[in-house]
Amino acid sequence: MGAALAAVPWGAATAAVSSTRAVHAAKGPKLAQEGRGKFWECPAKTTSVLVAVNRLTLRPGQELTVSFVVKNLGTAACNYVAPYAGVAPGATVPTLTAGPCGSMVFEVEGAHHADVWPGLAGYNCPALGFAQLQPGASVIGSGTWAQTAGGGTRRVRAGAYTLVIDGRFSFPLRVEAA
Repeated sequence: MGAALAAVPWGAATAAVSSTRAVHAAKGPKLAQEGRGKFWECPAKTTSVLVAVNRLTLRPGQELTVSFVVKNLGTAACNYVAPYAGVAPGATVPTLTAGPCGSMVFEVEGAHHADVWPGLAGYNCPALGFAQLQPGASVIGSGTWAQTAGGGTRRVRAGAYTLVIDGRFSFPLRVEAA
């Protein structure tokens, strides 16, 4: 998780960006992307979003880790959704999650944009509530995909997939055969 994010200096993530762009080393695959984007009630104009993955090719048994950093570049606090820490209502957890119950949503698509994960499975999500992102503050989070379809334990077939994060960042994925 941290290695992919650590390779990208925060200055690159806070530069004025009008659209999503890839952030990567001079050689090698694009493991991170950043851009301005709406994060719950935090407006796109003042919100920087950096997303990263740990790999683009998955071998049997490997998990895909999706990490994110969101920074409020504005002068006013804004609200985002986070799981409660302990009993709701109350304080929210310090580290966020990505996935069907997370603060940052991601999905894995197959051919023709077919929803492979999370699919239509029901998820038992924790209690969620609003937290404030203060001016200049950042929040971080991560989630994983274990190469399964829907909410099941069945491994997906080998082939090409697309990871879509928050509907605006995408990464090509390849799942290798066992």
